Amino acid sequence: MQNKTFYSSAQAEYTKELESVRGRNHRLSLLRLLFFVLIIVTLIVGFKLKLGALAYVAPVIMFSVFVMLCVKHGKSQRREVHLVNLIDVSGRYVSRIDGNFRELTDKGEEFEVPGHDYAGDLDAFGNVSLFARFNVSATAWGRDTFARALLGRTRGLTNSQIKARQEAAKEFMAMREMLMEYEATAMEGKSKKMPSALIELSSSGKPFSKVHSISLKLLPVLWLIPVVLFIVGNRFASGSILLVAIFNLIVWFLMGGAYGEMLKAVDGITRQVTSISNLYEILENTEVNSERLKNLIKGGAKDDRKASVGLQALSKACSYARLREQPILALILNSIYPYDVLCGRKFNDWALKYGEELRTSIECLGDIECLMSCACVGIVSKEYAFPEFVDCEMNSPKNAYFEGENITHPLIDPTKVVSNSITLDGTTALITGSNMSGKTTLIRTVGICSVLAYMGAPVPATKVVLGRMRIMSSMRIVDSIEEQMSTFRAELVRIAGIVKAADEKMPMLYLIDEIFRGTNSKDRTDGAMTVLTKLGQPYIIGMMTTHDYALCDMSKTQLANIVYYHFSEKYDDEGISFDYKLQKGISMESNAAFLMRLVGIK
Repeated sequence: MQNKTFYSSAQAEYTKELESVRGRNHRLSLLRLLFFVLIIVTLIVGFKLKLGALAYVAPVIMFSVFVMLCVKHGKSQRREVHLVNLIDVSGRYVSRIDGNFRELTDKGEEFEVPGHDYAGDLDAFGNVSLFARFNVSATAWGRDTFARALLGRTRGLTNSQIKARQEAAKEFMAMREMLMEYEATAMEGKSKKMPSALIELSSSGKPFSKVHSISLKLLPVLWLIPVVLFIVGNRFASGSILLVAIFNLIVWFLMGGAYGEMLKAVDGITRQVTSISNLYEILENTEVNSERLKNLIKGGAKDDRKASVGLQALSKACSYARLREQPILALILNSIYPYDVLCGRKFNDWALKYGEELRTSIECLGDIECLMSCACVGIVSKEYAFPEFVDCEMNSPKNAYFEGENITHPLIDPTKVVSNSITLDGTTALITGSNMSGKTTLIRTVGICSVLAYMGAPVPATKVVLGRMRIMSSMRIVDSIEEQMSTFRAELVRIAGIVKAADEKMPMLYLIDEIFRGTNSKDRTDGAMTVLTKLGQPYIIGMMTTHDYALCDMSKTQLANIVYYHFSEKYDDEGISFDYKLQKGISMESNAAFLMRLVGIK
């Protein structure tokens, strides 16, 4: 696969460069130590030889070289960290392409919603999940936006809005190097926590106190007093320095507390601010054609200003504030100047000018990262297609439509997955077949393709056309000891929810696996017929798997909107084999007895 070759080659190149950078860092570290020692030695020699001012010439030169080495070493160390992240990122892309979920550690399990319409059945989150394979967000807001999209947040978008998202995702698919740079840079920001402190800071802007503003202008002037006294040779000159410093500290005590909470938050937000700013710089330096991407990269900035401008202003304010984090340094700074008031002024001015933009910038970045994750579907899939949508009103019965050609399940081993094609046009597909033949996988595939389609992502298929429907499922049913609910009752509750949703007369796709498996055959058949009848509406399509052949016979004579499909298998001396290919009609085969013999039950 071409994309796998690209990421494997990139990983090899980054690894080779990393070895070179680590060697350079080791040499720079030794040189720094050498020049530090030389500074000490030349100072000692100069003083011992009583060279006077000449004693400082060599140490100053050595110190200049030492500073240059420190700067160069710092840049090289940052490159080393970035290369480590790039190797990690490219390796994860290879794992996604291979379907190696052991190497994909971000499972998104915290986003699981008990009782959700379909998320648990369609593996939205968890060890082997859509989130694990496709999420490339490295920030909290990107992960959250992608998770909400998987949960159906985009279901209310219009066809044109989804089309705009598709165009953005398609454009990102061609930017493989940029996506890796972006993710690696985001990892350096360690932004896995939501920026609540940052959001609060953006809302803190208010008109600055006139008293505080006057203090910033007046207090520096007081230092002219000791300067003048020194010039005229007054004996109180030294004492005046202490008095001015004490006066500044009194001002700090009286005024600095007003900014205490604001300044405490700086340590937690500085890295996030720098990270967001760096991410926007990457995006702003990337040429895009999609109007949606252009608007998102604007990040809510007003006029022709870039989003990174406001973020850089905040980053600068944070750098001022971090100077006073150590108590002793804060004491010294505020004894010279009302430093905390100055920092408060900078944050206040920033909040007034850019605060509203920041909230929009973070939301836009979340949407951008969600689209990057949508693009990942196409990047790592063997083949993909961008879905087309039925052209009709949102609530029209015409939306009850799904046509998929060569659709595949994105969470199955790419070397083993089998494609199938199916069309549902105001109908329910009743699917029969033996155990393990592929029935459940197929209905999950249809559901997942629909979820991805509504997000604006490509789908693993050669063609998909569908309408805008609510997706509901009843597949993984478990009992609940806490709620004293049996498996059968839990299934009843689940299916009752689907039937109730049908009463809303809104387009719907339902997926039911082995309906009413927890009861006797007659009740199962009668119950399933009731459900099929209630869901047999022109605005509903569905898929139901079953081993109940009495249900198939009954539905043939009583229901007109049912289509029948099945999976089959072959038996030979080596055992049972499946081709996992969908066929029309009803299967009458059963492999239960054969499987029982395989495990020793005769």
